[in-house]
Amino acid sequence: MGKLGDRGFGVGRGAGKPGGRKLGVRGRRAVTILLPVVVCVAAFGYGLPKLASYHGVLGTFRDLTSGWAVLVLAAAGVNLLLNWLFIAAAIPGLPLRRAAAVNLASTAVANTVPAGGAVSVGVSWRMLSSWGLSKRSFAVYTGVTGLWSTLAKLATPAIVVLVLAATGRLTAGTGAVATLCLGALVCAAVFVVSAVLVRRSLRDERAADAVGRGAQRWADRLFRVLRRTAPTTIAAAVVRFRNDAVDLLRARSRRLTLATIGNDLGWLLVFQTSLLACGVPQSEVPWSRCLAGYALARVLAVLPVTPGGVGVIEWGLAGYLAGGLDTAGKAKVTAAVFLARGLTYALPIVLGALAYAGWRLRRGPAAPSNQAVAGSQQAAE
Repeated sequence: MGKLGDRGFGVGRGAGKPGGRKLGVRGRRAVTILLPVVVCVAAFGYGLPKLASYHGVLGTFRDLTSGWAVLVLAAAGVNLLLNWLFIAAAIPGLPLRRAAAVNLASTAVANTVPAGGAVSVGVSWRMLSSWGLSKRSFAVYTGVTGLWSTLAKLATPAIVVLVLAATGRLTAGTGAVATLCLGALVCAAVFVVSAVLVRRSLRDERAADAVGRGAQRWADRLFRVLRRTAPTTIAAAVVRFRNDAVDLLRARSRRLTLATIGNDLGWLLVFQTSLLACGVPQSEVPWSRCLAGYALARVLAVLPVTPGGVGVIEWGLAGYLAGGLDTAGKAKVTAAVFLARGLTYALPIVLGALAYAGWRLRRGPAAPSNQAVAGSQQAAE
């Protein structure tokens, strides 16, 4: 999307010249790199220290017992396992160890690189294709898992708000709760519209054909702007993708849905365990507030400011959960947020680097063929 300005859409002196285009591209790249840095500096250098001193946070970590450390690591392991099961559910015939390697490597890229989501798809393709997955199967895997994950992210805040409202634990009067409710309302509206469109496209081949023709028209316009020749098979590819996705969902929709729910519960398990391990009792941060904080983190994660929402989530989550607590309580809550984020955000980066390095060293042998993967999918159906 950022390249649209490269073809003369800039305004001002030199916008239509090669030097002006290069300057515009460099400016956008500079903003892409500097904005996350500024946000992280503001969060970790100003916002969080103002909430709780790092000395108190370190003191909480020093008081962490070995028993709680084992429980928190076990919760983190369960969370990772649920992520791997989600990928294995979307690719019939893929061993769990390879699903783990793909998940860890792609997550490591997504959590460290600006716009890392697109780059992580490329990493996933390199690894899965080396094990025999075809382009067509990979497209279905990427589309279906991306769709399921997006719908889950949109639905979670609204579900949490409904649960809290039904149990009488949705307290009003704070900015964080107002943000959560507003974000949940927006996410719910987008979820309903998206779910209706997806359901109609999957159930009606004519709707998929209309979507394909629309995508072809938009692609033609975009490529004309870029002064390139657009591919002529986009409409057919959309229909083919729809048919493949229907086959996969007919066989695996239940597993995918359960695995998606498991992903949500896994992160929540790590978060709640981290609070208890850091000495934050239910009397100070009850399960309902932890659940609301998790939903708030989901809303904040939608904002594409920093990779993985680093800085934004920590600041917003600690600020919400620590509201009204004393100095010691704020330090414990902040430590719990750091611990949970370290296990769900930083740990996959380290493990992902190791997984990718291992794949590079062992690349090639004993890869299942495309026919084997396709045969496993047909058997699953």
